[in-house]
Amino acid sequence: MSFADFLAPEASTAITLAVYALAGAAGLVGMLARLPSWRKGACFLAAAAFACQTILLALGAHGAHHGGLTLGAYLQMLAWFVLLCGLGLWARFRQEAPLIFAALLGLILFLMSTPWLEQAVPLPPSLKGPFFAFHIGALFLSLGLLALAFAAGALFLFLERRIKSKQRMQGIWQDMPALAILDKINAVCALTAFPLYTLGIVAGLFWARPVFGSTLSGDPKEVVSLLVWLLLGVLFHNRLANGWKGRKPARLAVFIFLLSLFSLVVVNVFMETHHAFVRG
Repeated sequence: MSFADFLAPEASTAITLAVYALAGAAGLVGMLARLPSWRKGACFLAAAAFACQTILLALGAHGAHHGGLTLGAYLQMLAWFVLLCGLGLWARFRQEAPLIFAALLGLILFLMSTPWLEQAVPLPPSLKGPFFAFHIGALFLSLGLLALAFAAGALFLFLERRIKSKQRMQGIWQDMPALAILDKINAVCALTAFPLYTLGIVAGLFWARPVFGSTLSGDPKEVVSLLVWLLLGVLFHNRLANGWKGRKPARLAVFIFLLSLFSLVVVNVFMETHHAFVRG
């Protein structure tokens, strides 16, 4: 295999996917069988998967596709940002669950990417270079944080319900982070995601006029993205100004991520939008 073949989308995807699969499998076994060594190993494998993908991207993986970045490459970039956020939370809170979730989500994104490695998403010349890095980078990093805020919020709501109904906390649930830790993870993710999402939105609005002819055109992607931004702003404000904790921010974080998922999957793939992944 030549170096160019090694960097081809199919080869680089297979290599990184294998490491993600190892991390995800080790994490699942460690959680379900309550094996601390496996959970710790899964975290190091997740870090290895992130490093592997970073190296391949730095060497130019996906760079040979002349039609622009592919839908598969977008999904893999999102996986990279999710792992970056998971590693950050692991370093800060020393909790394995968020990183294992990030590794599993990264694995799912890589599996989803495999049929779309040749589906190019054309970029206008004015949207390439620094704009792409700033606009997409800020939004994808905020999406990675929202994914982990969703996981922490959903787990908080589930565990709190079990505790309040006096159900026994046994098996896998005994190894979950405490409710206070889950709330802190949710808070850190939300408070960091809002400024990043704002930067991404502002960059998109700034460049929309020269590219699409108007700053706001009523495009479905714009409408849903602004709604996500407003709801995230509500969460950000109430966390800081009103000291929101517990169920309210957890529920709102879950809803915001589901709305973001709707935007990414339904709007980008199935609706008429400037941001469509699949073009006729």
